[in-house]
Amino acid sequence: MAFYILITGLITASYAGLGLFVFLNDRRKFLFRIFLLFCLSVALWAFGYFITLLSHITYPVAILSSRISHAIGAFIPITFLHFVLSFLRIDTNHRRLLQNGYIVSTIMFGIALTPYVVSDVVQKMDIRFYPEKGLFYPIYAALYLVYALGFAQFYLFKSFLSATGINKKRLLFFIVSTFVGFIGGVSLFLLIFNIPVPPYASSLIVIWPFAMAYTIIKYREFNIEVIIKRTLVFTGVFGSIIGIVAIVTTLAQNYLGQYLGIGLLARQIFSVLIAILLFDPIRKLLINLTDKYLFQKKYDYHKLLKDASRGMSNIESLERLLGLVVHFVTMKMRVKNAAVLMREGGMDQFHLVYQRGYDKKHVALTLYSNDPLIHYLENHQEAVDIERVKEQVESASHQRDRSEVAYDYEAIRERMIQLQASCCVPSFLGKELKNVLLLGEKKSGEYYSNEDLNLLYTLAQESAIAIENAWLYDEAKKKSRELEHINEQLEHSKTLLMKALQEAEGANKQLQDTQAQLIHEQKMATLGRLAASVGHEVNNPLTILSMNVSRVILKYRKNPDMKVIEILDVFDKMEKNIERIKAVVNTLTGLLKKSEKGKFEPLSLKLILEETLPLVQFQTYLDNLSGTEVDFNVPGNIPLIRGDLERLQEVFLNLFINAYHAMAGKRHRKIAVAAEIDPQDSKMVAIHFRDNGSGMTEDVIKKVFNYGFTTKPLGKGSGLGLYMCKYIIELHGGTIVVQSKVGEGTTFTLTLPIYEESPALKARS
Repeated sequence: MAFYILITGLITASYAGLGLFVFLNDRRKFLFRIFLLFCLSVALWAFGYFITLLSHITYPVAILSSRISHAIGAFIPITFLHFVLSFLRIDTNHRRLLQNGYIVSTIMFGIALTPYVVSDVVQKMDIRFYPEKGLFYPIYAALYLVYALGFAQFYLFKSFLSATGINKKRLLFFIVSTFVGFIGGVSLFLLIFNIPVPPYASSLIVIWPFAMAYTIIKYREFNIEVIIKRTLVFTGVFGSIIGIVAIVTTLAQNYLGQYLGIGLLARQIFSVLIAILLFDPIRKLLINLTDKYLFQKKYDYHKLLKDASRGMSNIESLERLLGLVVHFVTMKMRVKNAAVLMREGGMDQFHLVYQRGYDKKHVALTLYSNDPLIHYLENHQEAVDIERVKEQVESASHQRDRSEVAYDYEAIRERMIQLQASCCVPSFLGKELKNVLLLGEKKSGEYYSNEDLNLLYTLAQESAIAIENAWLYDEAKKKSRELEHINEQLEHSKTLLMKALQEAEGANKQLQDTQAQLIHEQKMATLGRLAASVGHEVNNPLTILSMNVSRVILKYRKNPDMKVIEILDVFDKMEKNIERIKAVVNTLTGLLKKSEKGKFEPLSLKLILEETLPLVQFQTYLDNLSGTEVDFNVPGNIPLIRGDLERLQEVFLNLFINAYHAMAGKRHRKIAVAAEIDPQDSKMVAIHFRDNGSGMTEDVIKKVFNYGFTTKPLGKGSGLGLYMCKYIIELHGGTIVVQSKVGEGTTFTLTLPIYEESPALKARS
């Protein structure tokens, strides 16, 4: 008895709980409503059995409960069939079948309230009140065989045969769990037809809601992953408590009442107290089980994608940036293919600029801004997967007024299929759609969850600025290569010129004299123009000033007794002309001064180096340089340095990356960074960057800081890195030198000023 009480209680709680939670998630969806109707039919049918199994129930209550239970159970087969057809999205094609089924079930509902279905409840085996079949009970049982195990399984199996990929796995799991659950229900009929088989198999009925819950989580049928855990825990706790109360009550009735003489009320109170004590441990156990088997974190790539977004702004090359993003997505999220559509400039065209895992037919793919997919992404501004689009297609097919449908979801679905994209993620710069990340199916066969879509959308927005900067950088590199080509032509011309000059030293001397003369004349012309300009700007107010002085002297000679107030206006004019002269002088001196932007502040050298290293590792991810040993030796007594954080990070980042590339191909790679007070100047800090790379020749050392000089292959290096490093270090008032030997490695030594408070700050403190 206790076993059957536990099973019927679990069936009641699990079906009612799951049905309500699915329905409350979105009441507008018809699939959710029919799912609730089926679950409530099963729950109320099982609750009727539960009532008849309680020990204190009388015969009139038992017979009434059994008939009501069977009456409600008449709707289980047809509601399940209706749910299956809606689930397969073919319910509109079988309206006549459903209408006839509901009519038959309604008639059987009325008959079940009479003795023609359940004629009596009698003791069978160890169950005190069990239904005895009436005249129409075979017809009642046939409803289950025809609708639940007949039509429903037929359409499921038919869809299974034509399904592919993840849909095939989903339908197979659905078919097996449904068949097992209904076999458990049919096992109840055996004892009703006086076949002496205990209905232990009825416990299989509990499998279906939990299997359906697992399907919801794994295949996102109803999109309620967040609340399904609470459903399972609530159902499990409720069913367990009911089972515990039933078992304890039965034991108390059989033993405590018989041997100790304890009354009924005391036994019930004793059962409730035990249930209360076991409530919290059962709840914690169920939470741990659901976390372990249904809600475990499978996506370690989330952290990797977040780490990737930190360093994207430091990737300068567009191809490198897109390659790194697509590489992370395809390898870490395990998708079959990925691509990036990019809008170049202000055009209304989106070109496929990078792809991985695609056929060659997509190489020249171009979409326009009026494309249904682009139009949808521009307006919705959120990531979308093809399953959600399919839901919108189904929803739109049920709307009577097609004018209410804002987008052509069928065209969007067809476009995504053409692009082999299961997920599309837009990337905006301001309000303008700049890029679209296309992701294919996951290799695991799973759908994209809400967490996936939110994370990918965030990553896409963070990458928008980085992609734009990388595109601008590539444009600058293109112009730089053009300039480099011009410089090469100039160098070639210079070589020819030098050869000609060597053959004719006399002509060379004459040319040098001519060049010197031209330079001198250019300088003199520049000074002449500057002198003329300054002279003009100064002479005008000086002339007026001289005239005003003459006027004052003349007035004074005519009238020695005159007062200052009488010539105050003359002094005012003199003051204005003096201010004009000062403005000219200040402008001239301002042109001769060097002015640089950037905030200089106290900085920790150790923190700058430690924050720079992760950016280096991210930028060298695709270069297969992992495993490099980096040794920091920055003592704690090194004082703060004075500098611009962003520019110093640029220097250290460049030095790290150069060291990485210099060690490429070596088995053991090591970078050592050490800092000390400069032995030659106690107000400076010396930083030494050492690597065990290939080293440099004397000729390379002489040119390494020159503008445009690089030892890297064409297209790999810009020749600006070390030139900018030297410029930034000297801007800080420091120095940078290099020592290197071929085959032994290279050492860069930098000096930077120690931060000292200004006298004003010291006085204030």
